Amino acid sequence: MKNIFLNIDKKKFVIHFIGIGGSGMSGIAEFLFLSGYNITGSDISYNFKISYLLSLGINIFNNHSKNNVLNSNLVVYSSAIKNNNVEIISAKFFGIPVISRIELLAEITRKYNLISVIGSHGKTTTTSFIFDLFFSHNIKLNCINGSNIKSINSSIYLSESNFFLLEVDESDKFFLCLNPFSVILTNIDSDHLNNYNFDINNLINFFVYFLKKVPFYGYIVACIDNDIVKYILDNNFFNCKIITYGFKNYSLFNISKFIQDKNKSFFTLCYKEKFCYDLMLNFFGKYNVLNSVAAISFLYKFYKFNFFSLQKSLLDYKGVDRRSEVIGEFSFLYFKRTYNNILFLLDYGHHPTEIKCIIKSIRDSWKNRRIIMIFQPHRYTRTNILFSEFVFVLSKLDILLLLDIYSANETKNNFYINSTTILNSMYDILNFKNCLFVNKKSLVIFYLLYLLKSNDIVLFQGAGSVNLILFSFINNYIK
Repeated sequence: MKNIFLNIDKKKFVIHFIGIGGSGMSGIAEFLFLSGYNITGSDISYNFKISYLLSLGINIFNNHSKNNVLNSNLVVYSSAIKNNNVEIISAKFFGIPVISRIELLAEITRKYNLISVIGSHGKTTTTSFIFDLFFSHNIKLNCINGSNIKSINSSIYLSESNFFLLEVDESDKFFLCLNPFSVILTNIDSDHLNNYNFDINNLINFFVYFLKKVPFYGYIVACIDNDIVKYILDNNFFNCKIITYGFKNYSLFNISKFIQDKNKSFFTLCYKEKFCYDLMLNFFGKYNVLNSVAAISFLYKFYKFNFFSLQKSLLDYKGVDRRSEVIGEFSFLYFKRTYNNILFLLDYGHHPTEIKCIIKSIRDSWKNRRIIMIFQPHRYTRTNILFSEFVFVLSKLDILLLLDIYSANETKNNFYINSTTILNSMYDILNFKNCLFVNKKSLVIFYLLYLLKSNDIVLFQGAGSVNLILFSFINNYIK
């Protein structure tokens, strides 16, 4: 790992992370710690990421205090941390540099050829596909991903490579401070609009500006199936090579003959007159095929693979945590009642587009089986902006158990919106009655055991803590 700061002793240079347990912060902290920097952190909550960082030997305070930053040379904060945080105020008072998470990422990646994966949906999975496909073809990459890559059981990877693979979060407008060598653009959708003056055109303009930062020797790999992405490519000039992929027949890397059967996808991938392969992927959903082809399209510019090496890489791909994750199919007995062949799935998707896609994919893969979803909405702003879309897509389930909104870093509910608002609209507008608001997570398992029938599919959906209910259920009721 290159020294990201000039003329310093890594071991003596203390970088303090405010909110170190966050998904965007923990991976960076781990990466820098393993690179030799002295890392400290603070967080008012406790999760498995903090537990892991503690096990590495990182000093983490379980509160926010002005004293936490006194020995620091640099303080880093995420978008979840407000400007009036006591540690930010204290650091500034004592003249300690304070920067955002994305600014630190810009400094970390400045000396590398930065491969940025951006888009409203599919970033984490696409990043993991790129990492695994490159790795399986003996091309090493430094990497920071948004979730655990199962093949390495980590969200980060250090190597001597000059390339750095990074999942880039567009929710933070400061992503423009990054300088990409190449960009993989999965799609653009209405999300995080509260950070873009509630105008999707502002969001699009930020994407365009970022794409125009790619140098002439770099690549833009873009999914032409997405209407906004196609519009951007058709109406802007980019001084670099453009690679398109998708199911549209005018895409450069073209997907056709898609079939899915349970947890497998079959498809044909053609590239010009170079090749046309019939491939199999051990994951369901068109979106997973698209994510894999994004990686394949980019890999082809570095390594002229053959069918056998590519197919083996796809079959070896293990995925990432909480993304269309098949936990398992179980049969169990509870109070003399037998539940046979209950399939448990876990997914991080928290946008109506993502939820719509996974519901359709499950129905296409496992036909004639009921889908029970335990859904935890994510953020008041997203729920308010996309309210109608949520009501419509959730009504496509057989049974819905709705948890209260996971507020994340939003301390105020300025919209006076909650999960019962969604429920009432489903009742009144769509006459959908098979839904229930569960105000205590401890009651979810009780209702689930009451509602379950053999051969049901249970999908735990959302970006909050809904996954903990799933694991509690399995640990306590399935032997």
